[in-house]
Amino acid sequence: MIKDFDKLKQQLAELSEAVNKFESEAVQLRVVELVLGQRDGQVAGLSENGIDGYIAGPGMMNIVRNTPRPGRKKTTTDSARGAVAALNELLEGDFFSEPRTIGDVVAHCQSQFGTRYKSNAFSGPLSRHARNGILTREKNEDGKFVYVDPQKAA
Repeated sequence: MIKDFDKLKQQLAELSEAVNKFESEAVQLRVVELVLGQRDGQVAGLSENGIDGYIAGPGMMNIVRNTPRPGRKKTTTDSARGAVAALNELLEGDFFSEPRTIGDVVAHCQSQFGTRYKSNAFSGPLSRHARNGILTREKNEDGKFVYVDPQKAA
């Protein structure tokens, strides 16, 4: 199994004090990976002669962003700008001729436009439209705000 288990346990206890001083969990993880990846006088890319393939510093973000990563694909838009455009398109149509919640707007945009927005992308613009009189806002039976176009309401 592990040779000198008690010695390793003591070393890990000493290491934990140093690792926990870093606020970033990513940095903590990287330090532990470097230490546990230690073999033959070399620490995962670092050696006494210098750096062997270890990437750090300002250029790292460009590499990280351009490296494909497995896992869940992004399903939401990057910003609320697309949400405002989608909301304006809904305002031009008859969507707000009956009371709609933010959840209704998000679901409609996902089914109609094929884009998934977060509900908070609509909350500010809907609130502004209600304040400016473009839409009216009131609470429904569930206590949620509903928005309706007063000129198109039935």
